[in-house]
Amino acid sequence: MKKTSIAVSLVAVMAGALLQGCASPHNPPRFPDQQSASPAGGTFVNVANLRNVAVGLNKDQVRDLIGPPHFNEWFVGNHVWNYLFDFRRGSETVSCQYQVQFDSHMNVSGTYWRDPSCAAFAQGAEPVAADMPVVPVDAAHKDGTVDEFSLQTDALFAFGKSDIGALQPEGRKALDGAVARIGQHQGVSEVTVVGHTDRIGSAALNQRLSLARANTVRDYLVAHGISASVIRTEGMGASQPVTHCPAGESGEVIACLKPDRRVTIGVAAQR
Repeated sequence: MKKTSIAVSLVAVMAGALLQGCASPHNPPRFPDQQSASPAGGTFVNVANLRNVAVGLNKDQVRDLIGPPHFNEWFVGNHVWNYLFDFRRGSETVSCQYQVQFDSHMNVSGTYWRDPSCAAFAQGAEPVAADMPVVPVDAAHKDGTVDEFSLQTDALFAFGKSDIGALQPEGRKALDGAVARIGQHQGVSEVTVVGHTDRIGSAALNQRLSLARANTVRDYLVAHGISASVIRTEGMGASQPVTHCPAGESGEVIACLKPDRRVTIGVAAQR
């Protein structure tokens, strides 16, 4: 009798999970309670593999790259896989929730971070400082911004360059990802592209460089289907650093300043 009760309970739990898994993805995405991850605390992910997760991959390809989901979502018909990934930041371990959404053909239709600053880890950099305003993907701004993320310009452009011809292969790949991410939102009313530099160099030079890079990113987005009428660009130079690095211009300092060299993209769309 006891075995029968346990079996019935397990069937009920699995059926409930199956029904939940078949539900359509939400946009903006909804993330599960981090405490329900299995294994508890998440896992360290291979960052090189994580970078290869892209729109169009099937579930087998995603599983081969980053493993099965951490929230019991492996059932047939599930259109959402959630992960809890751990990253090293100095002596600290940072946990980040990551979501993969699948379309009706069970191919990847989009990927999301619960905290957009975690996307920096996938670019091989640390996330922005905790004291910098960061917008969670699942919490819209009052101005309608529903998504905000950063791209490291060291990966986008050759050193000191800003024109479209200076885009590196990894940079083009990152911008293709940005195009796909923007395209996942319905009723996009504005895309704000803001360039930032580190503090090395004159203020005037950094201002010009940051704006030029923002404009190049805009041109790339337009060339790949994003309407020019909704894109606004701005260059902030070195006025909004996210690092706390020592003085000087040594190689170590330049490496420390890497997170400051970025382009941020904000998307205002229907909630």
